[in-house]
Amino acid sequence: MKQPTPFVQFRNVQKSYDGETLIVKNLNVNIRRGEFLTLLGPSGSGKTTSLMMLAGFETATSGEITLGGKLLNNQPPHKRDIGMVFQNYALFPHMTVAENVAFPLFVRRLSKADVKEKVQEALSMIKMESFGHRYPAQLSGGQQQRVALARALVFEPKLVLMDEPLGALDKQLREHMQMEIKQLHEKFGLTIVYVTHDQSEALTMSDRVAVFHKGEIQQIDSPKVLYEEPSNAFVAQFIGENNRLFGHVESIDGQHCKVRMPDGQQLSAQAINVSAPGEQTTLSIRPERILLGAAAQQCDNVAQGQVRDFIYLGDHIRVCMNMCGSSDFIVKMPVSQFDTSIKMGDVLSVGWQSQHARALDLLD
Repeated sequence: MKQPTPFVQFRNVQKSYDGETLIVKNLNVNIRRGEFLTLLGPSGSGKTTSLMMLAGFETATSGEITLGGKLLNNQPPHKRDIGMVFQNYALFPHMTVAENVAFPLFVRRLSKADVKEKVQEALSMIKMESFGHRYPAQLSGGQQQRVALARALVFEPKLVLMDEPLGALDKQLREHMQMEIKQLHEKFGLTIVYVTHDQSEALTMSDRVAVFHKGEIQQIDSPKVLYEEPSNAFVAQFIGENNRLFGHVESIDGQHCKVRMPDGQQLSAQAINVSAPGEQTTLSIRPERILLGAAAQQCDNVAQGQVRDFIYLGDHIRVCMNMCGSSDFIVKMPVSQFDTSIKMGDVLSVGWQSQHARALDLLD
């Protein structure tokens, strides 16, 4: 059965500003119609440059970018039929809310009657019908971002691009806006490409997440797969909280391996990114997968660790431990399951199943 043509496609796209250093290296990614794809990574990883090439504000050094099967490389931004939302809102301060939202429609020469109708629909969509006469300076940050969103959607673009749109908002408002954007995506079947360096934001909102590092996609998957099944040490460390233990591969048996720790202990893990006995590896174990005390004795891997500190975080407690050569090994446990008799300095059994330990490459 023939696969449908991707709605957005990057084919062997590269970007260099000086002709030598590649900011984006051989980017190949297909985006489905109606998908919410987030480009996630640290500063300088190439995610924003990739978005700007798609928008038309940057030109690819080589490769092809298509939208709906049509080549975009030589198309100016205003002819790409793409909506754009920036972190700084980019609203015109001398225009009212209604005028800001109407601007893309006037550029496209719609009639005044059509403009009025579409602006009202857009303001209704963001629940700001009564704010049309106000100016941006009279709005809160969250309200300004809603207006910027309405302006990006009012002309019914094929694609919506968002560059760190919630970065200037406080935590509570940011989380509220995350849900609003996600609801609009689902309600109207929007295709959204979203850039952020906030991994919790990416996990909350996206159908898929592309993790960027040094100009390349390290892994592109659903949030659950990225978190539970990172393909390398960078993804494991960048997505969520992660414990890293360093050792040497003792043996490999199909999809499983044995890893020897610096203290001589042998631990079992999934062989994900290792190829031969003797090589160095990073064991990746999520803090919530670890058990303490008597419960640990039922696990495939059992080691001894010393309690170094407790951090109370309301719904759960983080136990910091010295273990297997690591001084910052974290165990995350719901408050209701925590043994309150545990004290700092205690030496406890620490256990986890081999299916929850991944033997990966060394983080460079």
